Amino acid sequence: MIAFSMHDVQCIFMQTPDIPFLVRELVSADPIGQTGVAAKLGVSASTVGRWLSGTTHPRPSIEGQIRKLAGDMSTSWVCESLPLYDQHEPDRDEYLRSVVATTLREVRETLHRSGCLSSRHEALDEISKLLFAHIISLQNGGPGISTALGKDTKSPAKALKDFTSKIYSRHLPISLAHELKPSDFHLRLKESENLFADEIISCFDGISNSKFSACFSGPDSADILNDVFGQFLADSFVDEKELGQYLTPTEIVRFMSRLGINSLSLQDFETLCHPENCSDFGIILDPSCGVGSFLTEVLKSLHTEVHKRHGSAGVGDWVNRMVRSVLVGIDKSERMIRLSLTNLALFGSPAANLHFANSLARKGPDAEITTGLEGKVKLILTNPPFGAEFPRASLMEYKVASEWLRRTPKALDSEMIFLERYIDWLTPEGTLIAIVPDSILTNRGIYQDLRAGLSPRVELRSVISLPPVTFGAAGTTTKTSVLHLTKKTKMVRRDKVYFSICHDVGYEITTRASQRKKVSKGRNDLVEILPEASRDREPCIGRLVNISPYVPRWDATYHAGLSNEIADLIENPKETDIFVREVATLSTTRIDPRRFNASSVFLYIEISDVDSGTLGVTAKAIQCEQAPSRARKLVRTGDVLVSTVRPERRTIGVVPRELDKAVCSTGFAVLQCKRIESILLARLLQSDFANEQILRNNIGIAYPAINEECLLDIVLPLSRKDIHSLQEEANKIRDLRSKLVQEEHMFSKSVDQLISIWHTAKSSKQDPIPHQLY
Repeated sequence: MIAFSMHDVQCIFMQTPDIPFLVRELVSADPIGQTGVAAKLGVSASTVGRWLSGTTHPRPSIEGQIRKLAGDMSTSWVCESLPLYDQHEPDRDEYLRSVVATTLREVRETLHRSGCLSSRHEALDEISKLLFAHIISLQNGGPGISTALGKDTKSPAKALKDFTSKIYSRHLPISLAHELKPSDFHLRLKESENLFADEIISCFDGISNSKFSACFSGPDSADILNDVFGQFLADSFVDEKELGQYLTPTEIVRFMSRLGINSLSLQDFETLCHPENCSDFGIILDPSCGVGSFLTEVLKSLHTEVHKRHGSAGVGDWVNRMVRSVLVGIDKSERMIRLSLTNLALFGSPAANLHFANSLARKGPDAEITTGLEGKVKLILTNPPFGAEFPRASLMEYKVASEWLRRTPKALDSEMIFLERYIDWLTPEGTLIAIVPDSILTNRGIYQDLRAGLSPRVELRSVISLPPVTFGAAGTTTKTSVLHLTKKTKMVRRDKVYFSICHDVGYEITTRASQRKKVSKGRNDLVEILPEASRDREPCIGRLVNISPYVPRWDATYHAGLSNEIADLIENPKETDIFVREVATLSTTRIDPRRFNASSVFLYIEISDVDSGTLGVTAKAIQCEQAPSRARKLVRTGDVLVSTVRPERRTIGVVPRELDKAVCSTGFAVLQCKRIESILLARLLQSDFANEQILRNNIGIAYPAINEECLLDIVLPLSRKDIHSLQEEANKIRDLRSKLVQEEHMFSKSVDQLISIWHTAKSSKQDPIPHQLY
């Protein structure tokens, strides 16, 4: 049993100074809960409740007692937070990866040559059936798919079909037996196709020997199977829309599973690790389980700990109870359910609580499964499919479709629906850890309405931004984050939220001959982020932030994108500090040149017309009938134009007098200065201090942009006194620039006049009047 020394226990609690956290752990560990803690401290239970909610704070003397109780808590309730990595055997792992990958490729090529299957989906179905049958047979002491199948029969095809059918009939979980017909698991192989069957059987030679059987067993094998099969999917089925869900990288699965377990209360952890009591824990759910990565990772994460505490017999009972009663997976893909079964079988469990169903169903047989989970799930670990759209009219049972939105779109993304459903399934204080596209956390409109609708029901715990390379093996650079939250009880808590930006996940994606490959490279920031997000270590990479329940953005880029120095300055402004809103306003004047006379001409300013080095702005003359759709903003002399697209380029300029009443692109924010010179404001906005604040508001990866309104909240990097002292110099520069423009205009006019005289003289064959050059 893992138990900390008294010093270790005290360190854990002292590193988490929030009183609500300490009180919550004391209440969780006390047999009679809040009342028991109140009695020990000599206060009322309602007072403890107010400490839990953060509405009041205990007196210093009481706080000292709370911290002492936390330090003196029995070590039997304390678990060591799980690390991110376990020890592996590199040679063994490499061997397994190699032989499994070779087998999958050979089966694929055999199926392709046969021409028996009409689509890659059917091929993937057959491969998953064969792989499942082979692995399950080996795990239960059988020969798997081997040459022995066709040795004593004249019909290898019939032998192979009978073998797979027998494996499924023996090992198909009861949960699936009610949802799938036995015929769904039959190979699409005719009994006359003996040569074809022989070819398939021979493909398994590399993983049918005793060496493979000895190596490919136990929890670690699940990781290898997931990685190899995921890479096989990427190489063979690159157009599969759901590939990103199938290919949740092992590094991310491991991080999320460890974070979920580390987020449990001490009492829940003890229950979960006990062979007889684990079924009392509640449900751990992946409603888009794919190949079962998250479910198997929970088993793998706790397997060693349970074995240490309860021995081999205990761990066997624990696995059976966990798989039967605690771990639940749902997927609407039959082939993914088969692969989940294969993964769980690696732990020696004879059963599994898996369901072939649509997790979002509100009606019909599938809804009976999903509705039965409401309010019963303690932990959700998932990577839902992104991008699927559902007609809003078909989703009126969901509040996000019927109540939360201020406007009524025709369709809603699947990830929005999933988020609401997750909260329905969770118990009070239940935890969700999910991968979500950053649009869920950052975008305005319906996404902001979704966050506002969820806010009364959830409490954010942490948000970790993942780099674009994370799902590169699936062929996408979609920006995603790990969202970690709990379902609120009636008691309101106000703990700080942990935000962190992961820049490196320890691998890169290389492409050769259109094949993508994940290659280990660099350090994995998640190793250091895990103890911080688990509240076991003071933040160094991320930040703990006090946020409003209705904060408009939930992303780590916004809340942790600033350096600590700048964050401290803008979070604790002084009276001498100046916000942009104090010296400028956003122009709201709009104009549509296409409504003017079609033959008329207007001056149009686009982003390429701004010279950020000189702050100069030029324009192009365009006929009104040819006006671009983005030509909408009227500008006046002295307006500051700030490009809202790719703000890292600091494209900022000042509108000169000759472009008064020109029209600029909607890609600009137009700031009208009221108590500051335009060129001074422009230069201040280009400073590192201001640009870092601007960049935290970025949305998007391929085409990053900001909402112009965020500019008003930028703190300028000078005091009021300094700005006042620079105004006179800015005025001089403005006048000098105006005079320079006039001189340049006069110079150009003189050049044009002399050219005209020269041309006239040449045309009349007269020498022009000579001028002295020097």
